[in-house]
Amino acid sequence: MRLDSEHNIFYIIRKYALARAVCLVVICAAVIGFTSLISYTVKEKPVILSVSQQIGSPGDTISIRGKFFNDKKESSFVEIAGNRLTESSYVSWNDDEIIITIPANTQDGLVYVVSTAGRSNPDFFANRSAIPISVPQNTIFTNPVITSLSAEKIFVGQLLTINGKNFGSKKASSQVFFSTKKTEQQITENSLNAGNPLEEGTEYIHASDIDFDYEYWSESEIKVYVPDGAFTGYVYVENENGQSVKHPLTVLQRAGVKNYGTKNSYLVQVSADVKEIKGTKDSVLSLRLPLPQTTGDQPAVVLTESDPKPLLENYDNTSVFQIVMDKTGKNSYAQLEKIRLSQNHVITVRSVETWIDIDNVAIPKDRSRMLYKTYTKADKLIPADTPELIKLLPSIIYQSINPYRQAKLIYEYMIANYKIEETPRKNDSNSLSMLTSKKGDAYDFAVLYAALLRTAGVPAKLMSGILIDADKLAKPHWWVNFYLDDFGWVPADPALGAGLEYNSFTAHSNPAKYYFGNLDAQHILFTQGFNTVKNAISNGKTVNIQKSYAAQSIWEEASSDITSYSSFWNTPAVLGVY
Repeated sequence: MRLDSEHNIFYIIRKYALARAVCLVVICAAVIGFTSLISYTVKEKPVILSVSQQIGSPGDTISIRGKFFNDKKESSFVEIAGNRLTESSYVSWNDDEIIITIPANTQDGLVYVVSTAGRSNPDFFANRSAIPISVPQNTIFTNPVITSLSAEKIFVGQLLTINGKNFGSKKASSQVFFSTKKTEQQITENSLNAGNPLEEGTEYIHASDIDFDYEYWSESEIKVYVPDGAFTGYVYVENENGQSVKHPLTVLQRAGVKNYGTKNSYLVQVSADVKEIKGTKDSVLSLRLPLPQTTGDQPAVVLTESDPKPLLENYDNTSVFQIVMDKTGKNSYAQLEKIRLSQNHVITVRSVETWIDIDNVAIPKDRSRMLYKTYTKADKLIPADTPELIKLLPSIIYQSINPYRQAKLIYEYMIANYKIEETPRKNDSNSLSMLTSKKGDAYDFAVLYAALLRTAGVPAKLMSGILIDADKLAKPHWWVNFYLDDFGWVPADPALGAGLEYNSFTAHSNPAKYYFGNLDAQHILFTQGFNTVKNAISNGKTVNIQKSYAAQSIWEEASSDITSYSSFWNTPAVLGVY
């Protein structure tokens, strides 16, 4: 009976073409299904376990270790910052290791390995030239050497040419350092510690990238503007190979004197809380904690603790933290209901005091310097040269062309005509509305003051940070620095001058007078102007927080497959005052 059935089946297949076609389709489907099953069970998405170096330069050879890369490259590829590497970038490709050469013009961002099975988990790469990093010094005959200076005496803000050798063909993370003046408090402390061999007799600050102090850098010549905060003493060059011998330099200030008074040190905690992150596996959420700035009046910032450890400690003046979703779609801290990212800094701040002879203030002759081009025009924070400001300005400064007199007249006008609001207004409020409402918060006062200064042609920067009162309570705060040729930056806090409620360590009988040209040591600076932070995630969604203690373009950055999350940025907390 069984033989007859088989005979009938083969007979039908031989006799009917349709039967043969159906059999062929069934066989092909079975083969394809079996092949797909094998492929599905064998192929896994690439997994990156480590990258040999997360900071490098074009031309560096980097190893990416992991698994499921496939034994041959074929159609697989490596992607950095959203850009697929060209074929010439690959040195070798194995299932557990890929060796690549970083191509020219590589941007900072996430690293992925992509195969037919999918996209790997991300890692991070940053171009070395864009990141200030500490490198070990090498003293083997390649230390910078200064052979001559273009001047032995020079004013702050004037261009100094340094001749020598071994400076490096590019500036990168190299710096030129100048002596800065100690406060009377520090001099007293040093005399008490005179027997301590570790006590350094001179403090130094380096020229500022934010102020565009570096005009030219080559292996044998550096042209640098003498930075704000520099005083008579020494100058030296430092690069990754070490530092040069210090050369004496007399630094002058025209039409006045800047002095540093009280010195305070604070332990400040910066933190953010994140919870309820939802996304798919390998989704990425990146947060940027602002870093306090180093300036002449804020000479020391030391990171003492970070929890957890950041992906990058200093990138665009921020610390980069990343939270990555695992295969189950949960974040790497899923066991915690709320994730807190925090950093503790010890910050040294010095009060600033200035005495100016108005009639001897230098009238700007050369406005071609980048400092002038940048800080006398409108930007994302400062609405300079608007019709309302252009119309108002002549009635404030009259015919004066003296930048210090202009700054003083504008300051006095604002204090006399606008009322300070203690409670900050909504983040999206327009500071120019003060012109009609005649009132505004501390942010509005600083923005409008800087806008009027820039409209008058006086370089001005919005300074964002925190204000610490006598009870060690901190709140976001904003003030302004304006620039005088041959002197440097002069501070002004129009909000405190207008009577913003504030419990200072030392009471000032006339705040309006004190806070023009002077600043107490209770202002902690996070950003000067607007900090444009580079994207780290290709096609990521970014969050900008307006009117906060730091002015930066990106605070949070989420990959496109993060569907939702909740975040809260805490006001920096003062944990101690020394």
